[in-house]
Amino acid sequence: MSDRQLPSTIDYSRVLPLSIPAIAKRHKYFPQNGTNFTFQGTRQIRIEVSSQNALLDAAHSYLEFEVVNQSGGPACGPDLGGAMNFFARASLEQGGKVLSRCDEFHRLHASILAPCQISSEGVSTEGITGSRRSYNGPAAASIVVAPNAGFADTYITGSTHNSDLYWGNNFGHRFSMPVPGGLFNQDKLIPLPLVNPNQPLTIVLDLANARDAACWTAAGVIPGAFRIQAISYVAQLIEVGHDVIEQFRGVQNQMGGQLVLSGQDWEYSSNPVPAGTTGQQNLRLPVRKRSIKSVFWIAQSNDVANIVGAPADLGPTFNLSFAGNMNIASWGLKFGSVVFPSVPIECWGDNAAPAVGNFRRGECAMNLASAFGTSSWQNPTGTLSTLTYGTGQGGVLADGDNGTVAPVPLATIIPESADVVGVCPFGISTEAFSREITESGVDVETLSQDTHLQLNWPNGINSGNEDKICHMWCLFDQHYYFNRDGTVTYSN
Repeated sequence: MSDRQLPSTIDYSRVLPLSIPAIAKRHKYFPQNGTNFTFQGTRQIRIEVSSQNALLDAAHSYLEFEVVNQSGGPACGPDLGGAMNFFARASLEQGGKVLSRCDEFHRLHASILAPCQISSEGVSTEGITGSRRSYNGPAAASIVVAPNAGFADTYITGSTHNSDLYWGNNFGHRFSMPVPGGLFNQDKLIPLPLVNPNQPLTIVLDLANARDAACWTAAGVIPGAFRIQAISYVAQLIEVGHDVIEQFRGVQNQMGGQLVLSGQDWEYSSNPVPAGTTGQQNLRLPVRKRSIKSVFWIAQSNDVANIVGAPADLGPTFNLSFAGNMNIASWGLKFGSVVFPSVPIECWGDNAAPAVGNFRRGECAMNLASAFGTSSWQNPTGTLSTLTYGTGQGGVLADGDNGTVAPVPLATIIPESADVVGVCPFGISTEAFSREITESGVDVETLSQDTHLQLNWPNGINSGNEDKICHMWCLFDQHYYFNRDGTVTYSN
């Protein structure tokens, strides 16, 4: 029995877990290129993260910053994306080399991740960290104490947008958010001492147009109406001794000069869908990855012509999160010549028949849930409901048009101030339909396969009265290599 390993539950020789001497501390990293940032001024924020003797615990670190409305007059209410509303692109660099990048970062969060991943209970916390609707009426001060809320108020919190009077001129909010990117969203500590101190890891955030980030009381707001200030990366550092760092280097040498950390990142692409599109359309996703885990997409319009009052731009609307189904009857993916899944996902198609359409959202919702890995008896899709999923103003099923000319001329569909949330995300997990148990996602890199989003319209039905943009994001595995020479490289 002595040469056999006992289960840990009855192995009494294991008294204490293995540990090393370490000191946990907090440290703030500030931007290297300024203190105040706007879309029309210094648009890019760059924060260098480095240490000679400490590991970074990214899971317990976060960005914090203040956003101030400097429009000069109009008030606004931020969209659903919380702190992510204000950044159109999020990247991680080292020495000028891009390690990861997510384009349309604010749109991804406002239209897909926030409504699908933040549950009804979590919305209240987002009112603190991300200024989402959370018992915060039109008061222009986040410190206003909310009255006691009943069940109805709790329900409304999860399905209603902010009032556009929420942030007055010169008013703002202090935000917090995790750092995006696969390296900062995995379990292992990041070995900063193994990174060349002359080429530190650099968090890069590109600001978004203020008209997109919020719903304003007036059109024509300047794109730089938001000022970001007092930004820092609050890092949880684990300080270790020199001998421990040398052990890391020894392990690095044993592994061919590299330490490997694995995470997941996003690849963005877009395609236009002209008004009146019908039949079958294959929208190309120019992605070349070895392990695509999930694909998400939305369809949005930038047209204002059919909105009541025809504003000059989409500033007075929640255009970042609003989307529609383009009246498709079904959809799927195509990897090379393989259709995926073999039977297309049924959609609710003809919005002119709401009695039918209302009951065809389930298949899309469950595939969306599986793309997040949460297809279970628990609430798998956040705050999505019959009120919010695939709907616009007035509870109509939305095809993505911002306005309509029928049955009522110039009826506004896109949500405005304090309206019910209307989002329409789609998603699918490639692992849910794997042909082999050993597969991890879909490999389109090895065989250079083309990937397409396949959309199908029923006979006599088209994509709507407005041109759409189909925004698509692929979630894929990415491996980061910390090399002997202090560089960080990746493979995907």
